[in-house]
Amino acid sequence: MRPIDHLVTTRIARLDPRARRALFRAVEDAERAVALFHRHRAGGRPVPHPIALTPFLVPRPLMPTLARLADCIHRLQTRAPALYQAGDAGLRAACPLSQATARWLALGGRPVPWALMIRPDVGLTGDRGQGLPRPVLFETNATALAGLYNHTAGAAILRHEVFPRLLSARERRRLGEPPDLLALTVRWVLRAARRLGCRRRLGVAFLEEAAPVAGYSEIPRLIRAFAAAGLRAAQGTPEDLRLRRGEVYLGDMRVDLAYRDLAYDDLGPPPARGRRLAGFRALLARGAVLPDFAGEFAHKGLLERLTAPAHARLFRPAERRLLAACIPWTRVLSARFTDGPDGRRVDLPEYARRRRAALLIKPNLGSSGEGILLGCETPAARWEARLARALREPGRWVVQERRPGARRPMVYLRDGAAYAGACYSSLGLFYAPGDLGLHCRVSRAPIVNVARGGALACAFLAR
Repeated sequence: MRPIDHLVTTRIARLDPRARRALFRAVEDAERAVALFHRHRAGGRPVPHPIALTPFLVPRPLMPTLARLADCIHRLQTRAPALYQAGDAGLRAACPLSQATARWLALGGRPVPWALMIRPDVGLTGDRGQGLPRPVLFETNATALAGLYNHTAGAAILRHEVFPRLLSARERRRLGEPPDLLALTVRWVLRAARRLGCRRRLGVAFLEEAAPVAGYSEIPRLIRAFAAAGLRAAQGTPEDLRLRRGEVYLGDMRVDLAYRDLAYDDLGPPPARGRRLAGFRALLARGAVLPDFAGEFAHKGLLERLTAPAHARLFRPAERRLLAACIPWTRVLSARFTDGPDGRRVDLPEYARRRRAALLIKPNLGSSGEGILLGCETPAARWEARLARALREPGRWVVQERRPGARRPMVYLRDGAAYAGACYSSLGLFYAPGDLGLHCRVSRAPIVNVARGGALACAFLAR
């Protein structure tokens, strides 16, 4: 029995040109109807979001492994602020904070597990015909968690516009429903509110930067999801919050919790006194800003600490084996000696120079695939220049063993044109304690990002 993703891909290829154009128009019309848009540059014209018509299948038996892996990352990241403040040298080197962020951290309370949602990104290796694929963890994220609305809307479009044209009812029943990321987010915020003792009708402020950004803000769609769940929600910036008689307001709405879609570095240093950011500071003092300070430790260098002996006590033996199997060798670049992939001590810059073809270099912080160099595709002179820069900027760059996931045949639609062929993928694991959701992107290029020519791919569970 052929997998559903294979059936969809081959049947799209067999459609006559008229039927294929009708399918593409139906998908883009459905995207416009639900405002599933993308901007290729800040302030640019919104266009239908690049989207894969092939579902990305995740074996249902793999879900417990993905949940355990995400829980391990979440566990260390929740403890990272306390480790940083206690002077943990390894953690501070792997996850350096700017002066502004460190000053905000000094104002915060003790981070708690329920106040953090993360989205680690993994690749899946191995042939699906040879047992379950193995996840390869290559980075984590905790603020600006894009994909919550996009994946939910995209999955609905595939179910209503793509699958009925290409699959029988019996074949469609073989697809398990993907986790609803909007519902997951509502559950996360409600649990946090209960932990904080909120008993009245909840008011949630969604905070983001005022300046336009590339991509497309999902905040208005998140607000609609919260309103559908009977919650009050509004959009603004941290500066828009006002403190009145001990209560925080965003416009006319009383705010109980804030969901921040920005980093503390975006706020600049905390003001010592006065009215600036007074409302935001009041919420912060109550522990009512999500994610809490643990969200600032989504450095790629955190992967180095996940397998460090100093933190082994946080994980059970089976979890340490899982981390060792799933995390490619990752080191924050600096002039130092460290354990190489085989456990032998190596001069890190010299090792990165000699093993260029098997490695990649990328920023310790950041997204959108910016700044990534694949050693196998990078001339020696450019690689050497990046190494030199990394040594001048300790803590800013990481070197990582390249362990690409298995490519899958996919068809995706981008700017009205269809792209078909073997694609790389990046599977995001939205995780809050007790909850796991999935989000995926695909690309023909090995650096997978929508901003770099890729597309949203909707994850479905394979029964």
